[in-house]
Amino acid sequence: MSHDLNPWQPPFEALGRRRFLYGLALGAGCGALATWLFVRRSPVPTESPTSGSTADVPSLDHAKFMRRAIEQARKVPDFPFGAVIVRAGDGEVVAEGHNRSLDNPTYHGEMVAINNCAARHPGIAWEPLVLYTTAEPCPMCQSAIEWAGIGAVVFGSSIPFLKDLGWWQIDIRADEVIRRTTFRRTRLLGGVLETECNALFQAVPRGPLRDKPR
Repeated sequence: MSHDLNPWQPPFEALGRRRFLYGLALGAGCGALATWLFVRRSPVPTESPTSGSTADVPSLDHAKFMRRAIEQARKVPDFPFGAVIVRAGDGEVVAEGHNRSLDNPTYHGEMVAINNCAARHPGIAWEPLVLYTTAEPCPMCQSAIEWAGIGAVVFGSSIPFLKDLGWWQIDIRADEVIRRTTFRRTRLLGGVLETECNALFQAVPRGPLRDKPR
């Protein structure tokens, strides 16, 4: 009886090499799959770098000007979005405004202040200006700020806070609009007089008034 190997069966060394290469490829594939699943399931950071960071915002009395924005907001207690624009060099208030979205859906507080500034100060240098607003600018307002070239923004209440209260908000943070605007370097500071600003929105009755755009 012959003890020769089956002529179709590869020698032991070749078989071993094939098994090794097969195992290596399988291990690499499994490792790649595991890595993909880990990255896919890893939570995306939700913390915004805007809140609580000075971010090179000009050195002004932020509380003073935010209180002026709050005064604007109190003119429309059902939509308490107020804004003030200040020149960083001398601290002069060059424009202000409050929400008028019942007249025009694009008339958010920041938009009204920007339009007032453009009308009253033709040819003004926008980059030295700081805009104070009781709430974090929505994507429309932050985009207008970028097109105007306003150098810095300071806000009180955040978009997530407003969403939790039931206000209609587009879920795009101001810092994301800034990051995607490659031709500007807008500075952003959030959380200034946050408790006072939050109280403005908490005071609006629940129901139809809150279930409207800002």
